Amino acid sequence: MKKLLSFLVLGLFLIGAISCESEDYQGPIPSPTLMEAAEDAGLTTLVAAVRAIPGLEATLQDQQAITVFAPTNDAFAAALEAFDATDLNDLVDKLGGASNLQTVLGFHVVPAVAFSQNLNETNVFTTVSGQQLTVNSAPGIVTVVDAAGNTARVIQADVEIENGVVHVIDRVLLPELDLPKPTLVEAATDAGLTTLIDAVSAVDGLPEALLGADAITVFAPTNEAFAAALEVFGAADLNELVTKIGGVENLETVLGFHVVPAVAFSTDLEPSNSFTTLSGQNITVEVAGGTVEVTDALGRTAQVVAADIEIENGVVHVINGMMLPDLMFPNIVEAATEAGLTTLIDAVTAAGLGQTLLDADAITVFAPTNDAFADALAAYNANSLDELVAKIGGIENLQSVLGFHVVPAVAFSTDLEPMNTFTTLNGQDITVMANGGSVTVTDALGNTANVVAANVPIENGVVHVIDRVLLPNLELPNIVEAATDAGLTILLDAVTAAGLGQTLLDAEAITVFAPTNDAFGAALEAFNASNLNELVARIGGIENLQSVLGFHVVPAVAFSGDLGSSNTFTTLNGQDITVESSGGNVTVTDALGNTVNVVAADVAIENGVVHVIDGVLLPTIDLPNVVEAATAANLTILIDAVTAAGLGQTLLDQEAMTVFAPTNDAFGDLLTTLGVGSLEELIDLLGAEAVVKVLGYHVVPATAFSFDLADGEQMVPTLAGEMLTVTRNGANVTVTDSAGSTYNVIVPDVAIENGVVHVIDGVVLPTL
Repeated sequence: MKKLLSFLVLGLFLIGAISCESEDYQGPIPSPTLMEAAEDAGLTTLVAAVRAIPGLEATLQDQQAITVFAPTNDAFAAALEAFDATDLNDLVDKLGGASNLQTVLGFHVVPAVAFSQNLNETNVFTTVSGQQLTVNSAPGIVTVVDAAGNTARVIQADVEIENGVVHVIDRVLLPELDLPKPTLVEAATDAGLTTLIDAVSAVDGLPEALLGADAITVFAPTNEAFAAALEVFGAADLNELVTKIGGVENLETVLGFHVVPAVAFSTDLEPSNSFTTLSGQNITVEVAGGTVEVTDALGRTAQVVAADIEIENGVVHVINGMMLPDLMFPNIVEAATEAGLTTLIDAVTAAGLGQTLLDADAITVFAPTNDAFADALAAYNANSLDELVAKIGGIENLQSVLGFHVVPAVAFSTDLEPMNTFTTLNGQDITVMANGGSVTVTDALGNTANVVAANVPIENGVVHVIDRVLLPNLELPNIVEAATDAGLTILLDAVTAAGLGQTLLDAEAITVFAPTNDAFGAALEAFNASNLNELVARIGGIENLQSVLGFHVVPAVAFSGDLGSSNTFTTLNGQDITVESSGGNVTVTDALGNTVNVVAADVAIENGVVHVIDGVLLPTIDLPNVVEAATAANLTILIDAVTAAGLGQTLLDQEAMTVFAPTNDAFGDLLTTLGVGSLEELIDLLGAEAVVKVLGYHVVPATAFSFDLADGEQMVPTLAGEMLTVTRNGANVTVTDSAGSTYNVIVPDVAIENGVVHVIDGVVLPTL
């Protein structure tokens, strides 16, 4: 039967074909083909779409019966806009290629003829694509519902074509399609996540890594979330944020903390989930009701505001906060170690400031390079950090210098104004200037350092590496303050007694070898003196005290690190000392060959340095002989008498003696008492032998300073062979002769090279 019908149709076709060749044929006009009808209706985009699929036009033409729901050009234009496509070719790409375009076009073709009058109220047709669409008919209106539930309206019905009918519709019908999913970048772009895209693009290779990953779930912060993070970090833009979190490497860690290397749609989540991110750290994702919340390493939470955006290798959930991992910033010591700032680390260790810096809430450190410290060593003529510490005044001043490099607040270079004044940990100010990409720091002395490596983040702040050591105003003690601090009270008393304080303070440069109190105690004992005044007396008075003290002062600065193995220095008194250095030991040898040890070296003072020693250095002291002392005291009659008696050499040769030397007035009184007018008359009156005895009665063959005497009366032998009575009452000393006459010592304790002279106001007489 089917064959018979086929032959009948073929016969009719042949008859029709033969008849058409006759010019006078007046029969019915043949219907257009589908493409002809489409072109006639101006459906150029549909025609182009059909012809874009090789063989599709022929396939449709070969169909025995078709009903075509043909979208207008405007309908195709709306579809281009919906798929964000610029033209038909772009639409083909967005649909997933020609195969899916063929499916879409096939979804507009029913393999049967259905004129509008043939339609039921509701009709379900299986299309050439194999999927069903629903056609609804009501008086005056026909609509078509596609697989997505979209409704198109037939705006021109029943355009007959040779193998069926065309209904023109106002919308492109969409079947169920396996549409291509967007990439992460495309999804982020569609969602307006421009800051996230900029951040990912800032990390070399990260976009490719994410696009090439097998499976990812991305928790994608909104632009507002990034803006909030910028505000928290005090950053004006993404570049500043990258700086403050430690550079691009840490940016990659932060972004990786938003990516889980697996696919997790919201429907896949348990009430509480822990995921290991690409950064290696975990986030917690919790679901409660319709809310999905993500918690970062610091315990901060963000909410998913747009879930389940499917991408070609996973899913994106848009969140309203930026998640922060533990960025594991180095501490100041670790950062300095990594930067090779070994001298700075040694200095901080020596100053005992390490823990202080580690415990600080917020710091900005201007960290000198090793070369900067080397320049500082050279400027101070120091060979090592220890020598530098000595020359700046010790550990306290090292702490002050290092504290001058630390601001107790965080200041990245991007936080700086063109000119900034910061108060440092030592309480003094530095000036920081920013100009373009350059930052400089000016210290208290006006020296300027350049920042050579800026913005090294640490766990409690930031480090800027500089090319110079910054110097504050250093408070060095003067010599008096240093001696006071060291408890050198006897030295201070001696300097005061000698009137040398201002001289030492005014000196341009000095090195002081400062005896301890114990050293002075030993000197007192050696000189049989119980106090400083007695010592001064025994060494010959204030001038010789000045000489002794000056012998402890070199008019130049010599720290222990400046010394050679053997050094000769000329002191303030013009005599030389020898200073020897061996290992860590320094010794000083005086004019008498005595050697003392430096027990506390390198106490810096404002005009030099003090080395504390364990002995008093003795210069060569020039004491007068008895004749010189008498001459200096203007005891001219005594000198004449000694000369006349021929006793001068005897007195000079005496090993030890105490001379009670009468003044000229005392001799005058004796002459008056004896009724003679001159020394020559006195000698004539008494005789030469008696005069020798009288003079010998004034000389005790032992040394007895006034303070050597016991309180009260004492009988002392004299060169005359008779005892002389000497009485001490406190500071007062008297002498009483054989006749009971008593005279006062008016100038005691004039040291001479072989003893001491006491000037008296009378001539003592032995038994004559």
